[in-house]
Amino acid sequence: MDSLRHAIETIPIPGAPPRLSQQGAAVGLALLDTSLRLNHVRRLTERLTVVEHGTARRTTEIDVSLRLLDEGQRQATAALQDLIGREHGERAGARGTHQLWVPLARLPRRYVTPVDVFDSGGRKLPRLTQHEASRLIASGLYRLLRGILAGDEHAQSAKNELNTFLFRVHEPRWLVQQALMTLLTERNQPAENFSLPPAEGTVSGYGSQCRAMALNILDTHAELLAEYAQLLDIAVNDYLLVVLLDAAVDEHLLTYETPLYVEAKAPPLKEQWQRLLAGRRGYFVSYETTIPATVKSYHLVASTSPEAGVSHMYLSTDADRELVDSLVADLGALAERTGAAQSRDSGGAWHKILELQAQTTVRKLADLLRRRKWEAGRSGRRLPERAMPACHRLAAAVTTGEAVRTETNVDNSLLRHPQFDAANLREAAKELTDLQFAHDLVLDNSITDNEGRAHWRHSGGSHRGGEQIRVRAGLVLKDSTQSRPFSVMLYALAVGAVSFALGWLLAGSPWPYGRAATEALGDVGDGQSVITMLLLVPGFLYSRLSLPPHRTVVGYLATLPRTLGQLSVVAAAALAATIATKSPGEVVQVSLTLAVGLPVLAALLLLGQRSWHPSAVPLSRIGLPRWAVADGAERWRPVDANVRFDSSGSGDVAQPAPLDPHPRRSGQGRLRNRPPAGDQSGL
Repeated sequence: MDSLRHAIETIPIPGAPPRLSQQGAAVGLALLDTSLRLNHVRRLTERLTVVEHGTARRTTEIDVSLRLLDEGQRQATAALQDLIGREHGERAGARGTHQLWVPLARLPRRYVTPVDVFDSGGRKLPRLTQHEASRLIASGLYRLLRGILAGDEHAQSAKNELNTFLFRVHEPRWLVQQALMTLLTERNQPAENFSLPPAEGTVSGYGSQCRAMALNILDTHAELLAEYAQLLDIAVNDYLLVVLLDAAVDEHLLTYETPLYVEAKAPPLKEQWQRLLAGRRGYFVSYETTIPATVKSYHLVASTSPEAGVSHMYLSTDADRELVDSLVADLGALAERTGAAQSRDSGGAWHKILELQAQTTVRKLADLLRRRKWEAGRSGRRLPERAMPACHRLAAAVTTGEAVRTETNVDNSLLRHPQFDAANLREAAKELTDLQFAHDLVLDNSITDNEGRAHWRHSGGSHRGGEQIRVRAGLVLKDSTQSRPFSVMLYALAVGAVSFALGWLLAGSPWPYGRAATEALGDVGDGQSVITMLLLVPGFLYSRLSLPPHRTVVGYLATLPRTLGQLSVVAAAALAATIATKSPGEVVQVSLTLAVGLPVLAALLLLGQRSWHPSAVPLSRIGLPRWAVADGAERWRPVDANVRFDSSGSGDVAQPAPLDPHPRRSGQGRLRNRPPAGDQSGL
């Protein structure tokens, strides 16, 4: 709503009503409604391909069933075909076609790029332009705003400012229409507010009064327009991806590609340190995205080059965020009332209401705990009782059917159960928060070669249109060839052996130290032959190493072997340089020691790291929810990802509140029979 206020303050008052279509308003609301609900999307699949460091390719596949569109959505989207191009005349063949304009997704407006949608046959589908979709949505949002304000009890009072705004004075209404149209049709959005100061010697005129009336209407009815403001925020910040589908075919498989955004690079020293560690622990990729909460099934397929393999992969969502937040609040409220309930008469109405609230809350907790334990078991993890003792005690109290014996009978009240006390309730709320119980887990244990798959579906309560689920995934890639570090180790030993053999021959002894060896090394007769051997042999052997390109993921994983191999070459070159410059024998001895010692140390380091074995990074370090590692077997601080991808360009994406632009009937705008001034046909 701040953007709308800023637009009203800065846009000139139009001299004529903007071209808004009453029929287009219904279509615009239907498009927005369908994009929020996405009840026609049966499955959403994202394919993430990571081959080069810092870049990835994301392909989205959507299974669409037109049978799941309700009648209102179908009628409104079918009418869109008649609206397109009406300003320039009727299109030939537009009427009578069996086609529907169907929204597929909402894309962030700030980072939107051209998106091409293809069907299962590889044919490119027509797309509704963002300008056309924005004009329709602007018409719909204005009609919705007018309908909400007209439903206020003061709208019919002739003395009220709201009545003046709706029915008598046109300019404030035109200004709101133009502000909505400008916000939705222009790509740029106001980054910061700016004010236009009045000139000296002037007073508030008619234009200023109209602008003040429009702003005052929004301020006065802010509470009434709370949900409308959230809906407007979605429309302003997101573009709708709307394509034309054949209505005669019920099932469609559609594919499109969208860009991924990479977190800013780490400082050079940290980046190089991460590269060196990647050979041992693997290449850790973090991926975050948002999906509509109404999507019934979500698949994530991650793949890489054949030379690399997927070692670990997990997927976690915050689909239970609202459930856990409500449980934490309810457990805290029950803890405050438990002591008071025990001191009251057990037969009172207050006691019965509290009993029902306790039963409802603890049953939700028990069911959530059961789902988390099942998820842990499916993923090969454990969620022992000692990790969440209070939650387990409360879950047992409500599921085992235990009762308390009194003097006269058996009392089945949960409030009388010995485990149901304020301490357990407060501790359970703390456990839910500390162990990130709002995040579920899907761990892929069936990874094949260079591809990993994770399948998630709703297992909790229902979600309404407009809600977003934040998805976090992590995968660890490793060098599947398992031979490059070993070959570099052999190379380093070979370089060290060549340097040692030349030193032996030059010094006349396998121990190239002492006065005689120093004099011999300081007076090398045929230095050119020695230099040729020190440069030619290591260089030839290095060229035979099959090291991958530096930019690829496999090249990233091979950073440590590559660095150690290059260090061996440098050590041999330094020995050749000292001989070429006829340095003193002591200097040649030092360079010979380095030329032999550094390759041997490099080989020992590669042997100790055993970096050609599978990644040793524990799952607890790559971002699993805390409850999944609460058994205490793995207690490690999280490891930094080598690369972070985000579908929205920001790791902190606001979650819009649940919205429904048509609470009564989907696809039908609740419009007044009397159109406002300025409503005209045409898009």
